[in-house]
Amino acid sequence: MNKITLTTDILIPTFSLVMIMVFIVGATIGINTLMKGKVISFFLNKKLLLIIASVISVLFALAFMMSGLYIDGWAEVFWFVYFIGFIFLVAKYTPDLVLHLKKIHLSNLEDAEEQELKEV
Repeated sequence: MNKITLTTDILIPTFSLVMIMVFIVGATIGINTLMKGKVISFFLNKKLLLIIASVISVLFALAFMMSGLYIDGWAEVFWFVYFIGFIFLVAKYTPDLVLHLKKIHLSNLEDAEEQELKEV
């Protein structure tokens, strides 16, 4: 068998599958750690997220004004307003989404415990 064929036909796809599995397991462990940690409380503070969105929006507006893009036409102004609105929408709805995902996670943990008790 040719060495190049062995490498491209077997080793690279196998290595790719192993890397995908490592990423999936790592993401699962990371989500579990995040749901149990204190980082999640940061995302539940709507007032703090809106303050951060305001600071980002001001910096974005200053950069927009300094670049001179608002002189070129209405398309740039539309995209500017769109991005500012998107920043505030993310800040407004992130706590609700995180709380919903946390409830789902806790429900899944309770279901797993019930299944363990049924098996025993």
